[in-house]
Amino acid sequence: MLRHFLIVLFAVISLTIFSQNGIPDAPTPPRLVNNLSKAFPDFLNSEEEKKLEDKLIQFAETTSNQIVIVIIDDLAGYEPAEFAYELGDKWKVGQEKEDNGIVILIKPTEDRKFFIATGKGLEGVIPDYTTNQVAEEELIPYLKLGENYKALDNTTNVFMKLAKGEYNSDKYANKNKKDNGLIAIIIIAVILFFLFISRKGGKGGRGGGMTFGPGGFFFTGGGFGNGGFGGGSSGGSFGGFGGGSFGGGGSGGSW
Repeated sequence: MLRHFLIVLFAVISLTIFSQNGIPDAPTPPRLVNNLSKAFPDFLNSEEEKKLEDKLIQFAETTSNQIVIVIIDDLAGYEPAEFAYELGDKWKVGQEKEDNGIVILIKPTEDRKFFIATGKGLEGVIPDYTTNQVAEEELIPYLKLGENYKALDNTTNVFMKLAKGEYNSDKYANKNKKDNGLIAIIIIAVILFFLFISRKGGKGGRGGGMTFGPGGFFFTGGGFGNGGFGGGSSGGSFGGFGGGSFGGGGSGGSW
């Protein structure tokens, strides 16, 4: 009986030690975008990684909020949520007392899981249902397409706006509903407009046309340009984590 007890106790202690050791140490020098994946070293290319790092550094410097992205192959026996919380606590993501950090954990191997953990200080601003909605609308669709940079860029953009108070979680939900309805109305209006023009069969013309393709329709020869999130790189380096902690907020899933 005693022998069985000691075997079980040894197994529990070994599992605990393994789990603790399975959480990686904070990077030196500290970084906000961390690809620790050996299976997917090019999950982000160097330019994409730098763009995200520069953007998140600028956000951290101007707001004190910290968003960390970690891409990793093995969760060391943890569930994604537990791993994200443990990592956030160990690295001390966010500021002490304010606990205003976010960890975006991506596991691209096998089951392709992710978890977004929010620090205690951001749970009121970014509640669980909002992290889930952001994941469903900004993260998962692009991860499925292999557009990893766009997935993380869109996701962090939304969290940055929520954390800065540019809009709250309810407005984000309503904004997306309105945007979807407005897009549908615009598409229908454009199609009807070009059908009307084609029926009139006018000669000449200076404008572009509308071409249908695999992804829907697009304009050709018009005067539309491409926008962007911002200008160049900040060129700086991340100063370090501030002592934040995590209390169980966030949501996750797979793609």
